Amino acid sequence: MYYVSTRGGEVRADFRSVVLSGLAEDGGLYVPASLPVFTEAQITSWSWLPFDELVWRVVSPYVGSCMDESTLRALLSDSYRNFNHRAITPLEQIGHNEWILQLFHGPTHSSKDFAAQLQSRLVEHFLEVGGEALIVGATNGDTGLAALEAFANCRGTRMAIMYPRHGVPAEQLSALQAADPERVQLFPVDGNFDDCQTLVSRLLRDWPLEGVIPVCFNSTNWVGVLAQIVFYFHAALQLGGGTRPVGFSVPAASSAEIYAGYLAQKMGLPINQVIISTNSNDALHQFIHRNRYSTRVSNRTLSPAMDFSLFSNLERFIWELYGHDGGSVKALMEHFEDCGELSIGNQQWLRARVLFDSYAVDESQVRDEVVKLFRETGSAIDPHTAVGVLAGRIHRRSLGAPMVTFGQIAPAKSAALLSELGVWRGEVPTTPDISAQPPYFAKGDLEGLCQALLLAQQRHV
Repeated sequence: MYYVSTRGGEVRADFRSVVLSGLAEDGGLYVPASLPVFTEAQITSWSWLPFDELVWRVVSPYVGSCMDESTLRALLSDSYRNFNHRAITPLEQIGHNEWILQLFHGPTHSSKDFAAQLQSRLVEHFLEVGGEALIVGATNGDTGLAALEAFANCRGTRMAIMYPRHGVPAEQLSALQAADPERVQLFPVDGNFDDCQTLVSRLLRDWPLEGVIPVCFNSTNWVGVLAQIVFYFHAALQLGGGTRPVGFSVPAASSAEIYAGYLAQKMGLPINQVIISTNSNDALHQFIHRNRYSTRVSNRTLSPAMDFSLFSNLERFIWELYGHDGGSVKALMEHFEDCGELSIGNQQWLRARVLFDSYAVDESQVRDEVVKLFRETGSAIDPHTAVGVLAGRIHRRSLGAPMVTFGQIAPAKSAALLSELGVWRGEVPTTPDISAQPPYFAKGDLEGLCQALLLAQQRHV
């Protein structure tokens, strides 16, 4: 197994190089040159496997010869050691053929734990003795917290985290600010999450720290996709044994989970539908529905993890739509980076419409769905999950196929809102004081960011 760049450069990387990376050398994203394809007999034989064994069956072909079997098995099992449910990702039935795949039983109670826990162990394994890596990325809350927890004891690493100085929920921001300043450097940015992601991409392309390996904790790093392919296999095997088609509704808090569904289908899994579920920040819905993708001002909503419009893994999907034509992808993405807008060829767009459905949910619908589901089932769900549940119910293609919504964030993280709606009986945490923040950076201030990283590196040395 080897990896190439979405932008067609002369890149041929092994799994270790991909793990220890930010972007490909030509500024593109790493993608596997080919995919493992499993037969129906192989997939159905996995229905009895425990979660970590299933992960090994799905993930090991992507690792190739970079790690021996026993080491990889041990590493994968250890990645789920701190999850607090023995099923790791249990399924909850909420209606006729309607299910929620609970992805929030990890140490920080969000689906981001899956990629972060796996990535930290892979980075530590592949870093040579004496090697040093800076784990860098952008967050609007959960991604950064998952990375902080996962890399807390990772040998040879420090962290640099960019976040919007306005817009991160108070509880998550308080947890970020509590990080050890000797290991973690925070960069509040005077902009939104999209501005933070753009700054990270520019930093990775113009890396200032000689001798320090940049590793991105966002899903531009291939591990962020790889860890989530298993979600689809696990749910489909539980509900259909690998032979019955299953549909999925994915709240668009990450395009990595959506792209992972596309890959799972190409690998042989019987998926009959993937619905991209968005809140009022509907950039992906507009792309699927109208072939118009653009960055725009993000609205603050009840589902803050979805309050952005820049989806990095869209580049990987476009690479697939264009038949792995790196030159076309490079031209499209450079145009998008220059003007903030993108449309693809009509043939490619029609193919995207076949592969994905999409639906945008407004704020009143989210509130109504949270209350309705609680009254009819007794289940409390967070607003992000409510977006996916409603989109899945309205837009499903078949009532005969199970519809699975990804429950990405624990309901307890939205306790204040759920209490206000009368669907929460547990403790509501007090809002922490986040008035004191470090000096912020202007959006696009790459020079200032590089200088701050250089100063921090000098102090560290």
